[in-house]
Amino acid sequence: MAEPFDLAKAYTAKQDHMLTGLGLMPQFTDHPGTKGDATEERWISVLREFLPQRYGVGPIFAIDSLGHQSGQIDIGIFDRQYSPLFFEQGDVRFVPVESVYAVCEVKPRMNKDDLDYARDKVAGVRQLHRTSAEIRHAGGTYPPQDPETKPILGVFLSTNLDWGDIRGAAAVGSITEAQPTALDLGIAVRGGAFDRTDGLAYAPAGQELIWFATRLYRALSRLGTALAIDLDAYYLPLESPGS
Repeated sequence: MAEPFDLAKAYTAKQDHMLTGLGLMPQFTDHPGTKGDATEERWISVLREFLPQRYGVGPIFAIDSLGHQSGQIDIGIFDRQYSPLFFEQGDVRFVPVESVYAVCEVKPRMNKDDLDYARDKVAGVRQLHRTSAEIRHAGGTYPPQDPETKPILGVFLSTNLDWGDIRGAAAVGSITEAQPTALDLGIAVRGGAFDRTDGLAYAPAGQELIWFATRLYRALSRLGTALAIDLDAYYLPLESPGS
């Protein structure tokens, strides 16, 4: 009989690998090498490696069929299987908002000012107009979906925590801001992680990164497939008057 799979050991090994990918030593010490912060590029690399390939991960601008555009998003998580990518400039993509699953803001530290800034960035994407089209399948046609049933996740990524305790009153007060500009998940790798998708939960000590990553994937999975885009709405501006 095969040896049982040690899931706890596998999680620990994966977390250590992800920490190394972020440029952080797996064991936090006073060594100078642990003083740095994870960069956007490192977060992108780690998330791309962790998440299934159906998800695109990288800097984007979100656009809608009315011609509106978000500010630049540090890291967008978006559909890469069905979504048309209308324009690309280097590694920056302009992605239809219907295809955006999550908006991630990267900062060196988690504090009230940076959480508020991230909320504003997320709100700018959530305010864009989302279309939905019917989907044909072997048995018939699925009707267009209500975009409200597929919320866009707000995610905060950082290395350090400015509060002494992520569970303290000051931190909780800032984390639990109300919708529509709420942040759903967040992490300060050296200070803690939170998930608001099912109430408010915190990562166990020493498991912050792997806990956060698995919670993020769970939240993405619950969203299902991205909205089917009404391409006629996006094509309309190309049509000349009276055509």
